[in-house]
Amino acid sequence: MKRYLLFTTCLMLLLFWPIQAQEVAHSGNDASAIEHFVTPERFTTISETNYVNELALRGFHLDTQGLLVESLDGNTILADLNSNIGFNPASVTKVATSFAALFKWGPEYHFETAFYAAGPVNTKTRTLTGDLILHATGDPLLTGTDVSRLIRQVVSSGISRVTGNLIVTGPFTYNAFQTSAVATKRVETLIRKLGIRYTGPAKQGKLAGAKIASHLSSSLRDIIFVQNAHSVNQTAERLGEAMGGPKAVERFLIQEIGLAPSEVSLTHASGLDYNRITPRGAIAMMRHLVAWLNLHNMLPEDILPVAGVDPGTLRARLTSMDSRGAVVAKTGTLPGTDGGVSALAGIMYTRDRGPVLFAIFNSRGPVNTYRRMQDGLLKDLLVECGGTQPINASARRSNN
Repeated sequence: MKRYLLFTTCLMLLLFWPIQAQEVAHSGNDASAIEHFVTPERFTTISETNYVNELALRGFHLDTQGLLVESLDGNTILADLNSNIGFNPASVTKVATSFAALFKWGPEYHFETAFYAAGPVNTKTRTLTGDLILHATGDPLLTGTDVSRLIRQVVSSGISRVTGNLIVTGPFTYNAFQTSAVATKRVETLIRKLGIRYTGPAKQGKLAGAKIASHLSSSLRDIIFVQNAHSVNQTAERLGEAMGGPKAVERFLIQEIGLAPSEVSLTHASGLDYNRITPRGAIAMMRHLVAWLNLHNMLPEDILPVAGVDPGTLRARLTSMDSRGAVVAKTGTLPGTDGGVSALAGIMYTRDRGPVLFAIFNSRGPVNTYRRMQDGLLKDLLVECGGTQPINASARRSNN
């Protein structure tokens, strides 16, 4: 409960800060008052200095490194290096994809995949006079087994022949078939293999008729948590496909979060290949995400793993007693892209400064070295911020 109250307080600050700034700006010519609301206070921390010095001593070019650490309310900057330059975020991109999906469907959304009979069924001749409609909503976890089970349900309903066409509505992917076009071709073959004949190739169309087979996914919040904890590229790619592809996620960041077009460029919803976002853009995304989650009675640890606690890419990181459970984040790793990319972005719970947002983007170097340096920076920063304020990870899953 204390954690939710903390986030509620921070959320109120985030929501009303622009209004306060506007009121001060129109109440007089007190420049110092305006500055108080507009310009965040810049602290030079020992952690930041040591981190930047180590980068230089190891021979890394500082222009290939990005860093920004801010308080949740945005009033304090604790570290800043090239925060307005675009870097490859790797799988940190999955946070953007997750946020866009939550914004579009809501955390308790369940993807449904179903078959409909658009016409009468003669069970004696096992004939559907009309179209067989496959209605998909973009389930990113749909498997070949799930699809086969659906088709067998259609057969069990008394259909082995269709006089019309196979009609596909909505985004449809399954297994490794990550686009609707490829998945549709594959399912046509599977339908025929399992004993249903129809005329002509599959077509796009509208939903109609009576439901005869259905499959529901787990909740979106659960899908996203597993995706982010284990950094599952296939899930993120298919989730992005369901929303219209990586450019739909990019548009979300620009239109809904307010990032400038120059701050972000996405080619893959999973973070594979070459994507770009500035550390400042990543922090803005995280700040809006925290506020959105709070409004929906959720916390960052509902959709992102806790370092040193949750299974996945952060399980073996920040495991010491003085840091375990204090960081909730998303990792990013691309050893063969941009000379070697390692990224880490999320939120850190500190005793003296409350929740702190961070985005660390490293490129042109060995990812294992970068990971150790990232962890070292966060550990040192925790000490400077009075130590940890650990979260109760078990409380998160009990809400699902």
